[in-house]
Amino acid sequence: MPNQRDVATLANLSSATVSRYLSDPASVSPAAAARIQAAIDELGYHVDYSAQCLKTGKYNHIGILAPGIGPFYWEVFSWIQWRLNEEGYFSTLFFTRDVNTLDHSYGDMVPPFLKKRQLDGVVFFPLLSREDDTILDNLASWNHPFVVADRCVDDPGLFQACMDNEGSGRRAAEELLERGHRDFLFLWGRRDSSAAVERHRGFRSRLAEAGIELSPDRELEGEFNAEVSYQLARGRMGSLPPFSAVFASNDSMAIGFMRAAHEAGLACPRDYSIVGFDDNLEFAPFTDPPLSSFRQPVQDFGVAAASLILSLVRGDEPDRRRLLFEPRFVSRDSIGPAPDRSAR
Repeated sequence: MPNQRDVATLANLSSATVSRYLSDPASVSPAAAARIQAAIDELGYHVDYSAQCLKTGKYNHIGILAPGIGPFYWEVFSWIQWRLNEEGYFSTLFFTRDVNTLDHSYGDMVPPFLKKRQLDGVVFFPLLSREDDTILDNLASWNHPFVVADRCVDDPGLFQACMDNEGSGRRAAEELLERGHRDFLFLWGRRDSSAAVERHRGFRSRLAEAGIELSPDRELEGEFNAEVSYQLARGRMGSLPPFSAVFASNDSMAIGFMRAAHEAGLACPRDYSIVGFDDNLEFAPFTDPPLSSFRQPVQDFGVAAASLILSLVRGDEPDRRRLLFEPRFVSRDSIGPAPDRSAR
């Protein structure tokens, strides 16, 4: 099997020149680059990446630490990997929670674990949990680059890429208030989800500014899926206080609630309006009525998170430590004016 020395001999150049070319083709003259590439093609030489990694200490390998699966995560992961591939990097996905039991899988994730995976850097999607905060502390002591994604951490020293979930919660309340609604419900995903907490915070604060209290009996617990949302809403539908507007932590929850409300004899938007989140194009435009939602700039978000970790791995200093992305409100037929209950 030909080696780097064979390429140098055939090209009549030094091994150092060939090594520079393999690391960065632009670092040698065009004439030398042409001779080296011709020798590579003639010999059928392939770079020994294992040996190269041992020599440089770089593995072209980024770890993605995430709490679970779902449309949002998979789409973000695909764009992160796309951007990494552009630069010759690959990624490995590690679940920080068991996808079936939701127990933490890597609550004791410490630097030795990360080092064994030969990672140059990490993109971490944390929840609001003690275990995830432990992982965050361990990453800080790991002495390798990492980016915090999808949770705004109150630490100006961290590199972060976040969605403006709190601003979106305010916008959801604003859209419903403008249509005359005064009686609201909020559908939680998980209370350890930073996205749900931030959406709730923005929604509740905007209602408070309008003199409306979102009391505990107007909040429904749940998960980020339609089945759980449906079952919980169905169980509480008869005991809920009067409502005319609902904000759900994601589209799946909104759809589960709509099913339970329909079975209880309520029609949307005649009796209530509802807003979801994620604007899942597989079903949000096709519900009856089509669901109003927030479309997250997932492509820009994923590409930016990957570009940020690549900059840190290269030793560059990014212009900003926190990148904030704003979801766009998409209005459809699931929202309408507040019903005139006095006329019924």
